[in-house]
Amino acid sequence: MPRPAALPHRLRGAIVTGVVAALIAGTVALASVPDGTTSPMAAGTSASFVGGGDGVASVGASDVLAEVDAAAARAGGTVSVVVLDADGDLVLASGADEPIYTASLVKLLVVARLMELDQSGALTLTAQDAELMAAAVTSSDDGAMSALWVEYDGDRLVADLADELGLTGTTPPEDAGRWGQATTTAADVATFLSSLDQVLEPGDTETLLGWMRSATDTAADGFDQTFGLLSGSADDGVAAKQGWMTGAGDGRQLHSVGVLADGTVVVLLGGFPASTSWADARTALDAAAAAAVT
Repeated sequence: MPRPAALPHRLRGAIVTGVVAALIAGTVALASVPDGTTSPMAAGTSASFVGGGDGVASVGASDVLAEVDAAAARAGGTVSVVVLDADGDLVLASGADEPIYTASLVKLLVVARLMELDQSGALTLTAQDAELMAAAVTSSDDGAMSALWVEYDGDRLVADLADELGLTGTTPPEDAGRWGQATTTAADVATFLSSLDQVLEPGDTETLLGWMRSATDTAADGFDQTFGLLSGSADDGVAAKQGWMTGAGDGRQLHSVGVLADGTVVVLLGGFPASTSWADARTALDAAAAAAVT
């Protein structure tokens, strides 16, 4: 498979897996604060602390979350947030364990699991498979995803990767084949993104993040992908995946997740009523990204 240039940063999934798991379980976690000390955080509350690392706003968590919540409220919805620093330490979290449809974010899980099975010899991906995988990530091509889902049993791919990484809020769709209706949480997405170097060999990690860095401005279905982390709020080197969906239940989803150039992981999952326009939902995600990212 083609390889982009080597990444300057490695993520440490073992750290965040434990921290986020503690957050969801309702135990007490320790969150680093700027002076180097640690302070107990009642896990399960709306926020932890925001540090002053590169790429992340060095303001209080309550201020950041107030901006995110206000932006979401103006659009009549909610935006769940998780931010991890380059070492995998929890920086900021709100609504981390709230379940939501993945929309196109599930494409990352499928592609990563296929890469993992290929590198282990459990299956052999073809050049055409690689093209479909790249299209599913860069231009969020639904046809490419559907072809991979049918050929390789997407339900099983999602379930197995969720089990491997302990993603307790991530499940395949209830209706077979409706892959966008797989469910996840902000905590699970953060765990997945920070665990790529545990799941994949370095070359495949670089390939997947390289595809994410090459996200097209316009998706295969014509949707404008320049929102959230791709709205200009993040560093130019962000490796991002966007997600959007309507038609499931009575609402719509708009997500923006990724890894910044300095290794920071940012997850923004938006849920809005059907009455909210795409323009208003996009404005909410843009504001959420601006609040969390310098």
